[in-house]
Amino acid sequence: MPAVSMAEQRHLHSSINSRGLYMSHCAAMKLTCFGEALIDLLPNQEGALLPIVGGAPANAAVGFAKLGGTAEFLGGLASDAFGQKIRSTLEYYGVTTNYCPTFDNTNTALAVVVLDEHNERQFSFYRNQTADLLVSEANFAKFRWPEIGAFHFCSNTLTTSHISNTHMALLKQAAAHQQLICFDVNLRLNLWHDLSQLSNRIEACYAYCDILKFSLEELEYLSQAANSTTQQYCHWLFSLGVKVVLLSDGKHPVKLITQSQCIEVTTPGIQVVDTTGAGDSLISGFLFYLAQLGVHKANLANATHKLELAAQFAVKCGAHTCAQLGVMQALPTLEQIS
Repeated sequence: MPAVSMAEQRHLHSSINSRGLYMSHCAAMKLTCFGEALIDLLPNQEGALLPIVGGAPANAAVGFAKLGGTAEFLGGLASDAFGQKIRSTLEYYGVTTNYCPTFDNTNTALAVVVLDEHNERQFSFYRNQTADLLVSEANFAKFRWPEIGAFHFCSNTLTTSHISNTHMALLKQAAAHQQLICFDVNLRLNLWHDLSQLSNRIEACYAYCDILKFSLEELEYLSQAANSTTQQYCHWLFSLGVKVVLLSDGKHPVKLITQSQCIEVTTPGIQVVDTTGAGDSLISGFLFYLAQLGVHKANLANATHKLELAAQFAVKCGAHTCAQLGVMQALPTLEQIS
């Protein structure tokens, strides 16, 4: 079990950062993450595959909780041993799973992760009618949206018509309840049985979103599919009501793009061990810091300086994760970043 104490999970009533900025308790803004929780089979130094709890939305929830925030995960879990491991791991890190339905007679999705010579990930998925794909809107009927909250999701709950319908229903609920909505596109092309549906389903989400995160490769893929440049594509996003685009590009600076400006945030120089979970660490750090600075849906558009501070904090979180082996255990606590 990862070596992080329960005290660390719940720590942080207030602190002063290196810029002398007062940071208040973030419990007022709760993060709700929807999507897949699965088992990553990660190779160790001997090449053996180790079962590690993962899934981008689950990672983001844990990242937010480990930093000191309040996080809830919504997603389907199998009753098999892996499903039980996922639930217990999320709860260990302080993520609430009260509304995660359990499905019998199905399996937990698996992702076999292979690292190339640059320690970049390649995924092979085993995900056919697994528990994460079976949830419907009715499974979350008793869930109550927080008064001040953020809703985070990725694109892997758009890959089939059933899970896409559930995804869109929850997204519309979140928008109706004035949640700050964050979409990490996180493309995994080999999860899509019909790539002709990919752009339409992803782009149907944009009008509800406040924050979008892409890798440069993802933005280029979607821009080319739309017969536009990346710049034209971003202008279109802002015309739909998106307020912030975070653009990552490996070790190169992260770009914080708004309708009026583009700010480059330099990433720390590190020895990369494993990039698995780096994007999840980045976005959970970004959302956590926004929460600390009192940024929410209503004031996001006018929070340019705070957005930059949050991006500077986020790249430190991502770098910390890249310098460790694993996923959730490599997501930082606030003390490790401070």
